[in-house]
Amino acid sequence: MGQKNNVICSYLSDAAVFADFINGSIHNGEKVVSPDRLSDRETVTCQKERTGHLPTRKPQYVERRRDVLKAVFHDDCYIVIGIEAQNRVDYAMPVRCMEYDVTEYKRQLRERKNNRNRKPSGDGFLSGMEKGEKLNPVTTIVFYHGEEPYDGCTDLHDMLELDKENKTYKRLVADYHMNLIRVEDLDETLFETGMQELVGFLKRQGDKKELMDYIEKNRERIEDMDEETFDAVTVLMSIPKKFIKKKEKTEGDSGMCTAMKEWLADERNAGIMEGEKRGEAKGEIRGKKIGEKIGIKKGEKRFASLTAALMDSERLEDLGRAVSDETFRDSLYREFAL
Repeated sequence: MGQKNNVICSYLSDAAVFADFINGSIHNGEKVVSPDRLSDRETVTCQKERTGHLPTRKPQYVERRRDVLKAVFHDDCYIVIGIEAQNRVDYAMPVRCMEYDVTEYKRQLRERKNNRNRKPSGDGFLSGMEKGEKLNPVTTIVFYHGEEPYDGCTDLHDMLELDKENKTYKRLVADYHMNLIRVEDLDETLFETGMQELVGFLKRQGDKKELMDYIEKNRERIEDMDEETFDAVTVLMSIPKKFIKKKEKTEGDSGMCTAMKEWLADERNAGIMEGEKRGEAKGEIRGKKIGEKIGIKKGEKRFASLTAALMDSERLEDLGRAVSDETFRDSLYREFAL
């Protein structure tokens, strides 16, 4: 996992931010999830898997690590929600999400089976579940915050080589849908925490002019942006350290706005300089080509004059030699003052 994804995961681990993200992206800004109704779930699990070939294969423990995982409580039940941050397209993501969710379901079964206060009988002895007993639902949200368009599959069926003509097999093979949230599809005004500014910046990361307009229009909120959000934004937007300043308000402005304006101005100047260099290089190449064309035309005209002069003087042998001998040809140019 890259630095930018690490920053997103750390930021979303905060209960208030996590609740705000779910409310703003899933519940259209309605306060359905409360921070005090969240519980952290273990993001690292170890599964025993066997490798090699029978009969010598040995069991190994394989670690599975999730980005953010929390239980969201509603009345007397809860749903487990995982968030996977991606700034690049992972074309196997539906399978990854399916594996994450299955691992969480298996953990619930294991916890029930290992609970000494529960003693399932009959058919429930092996699995640890009684007839009619329910597991808590699990889902994974993929939060894509990359600049490039997301062009990967969101359903398992789209990844499989299924015969389109044979619908029977398609019905037999279970599908799995991946919940994808792209930052460009979000409405930042539906968030209340620093997620509003973080989403606002990420949505405009590819357009510096639009980003400058956003900073100007939201100056007050950006000036009051908390340090955690500011730190996350500087990393996600790749703002160089030399522009990062402490939050010190001076005459109605803060170090945050100043740092971002200076960074955008520097980016703009760098773009202008790069454009000038490219323009100069293109101009030189074009000039050379034009010069070559002019030189060719002048050379052709000069040699034509030499040919006419030699033929008038009936010096056909010298003309033949001038065609292949550049030194001799130059001496003839001087002789005829061409």
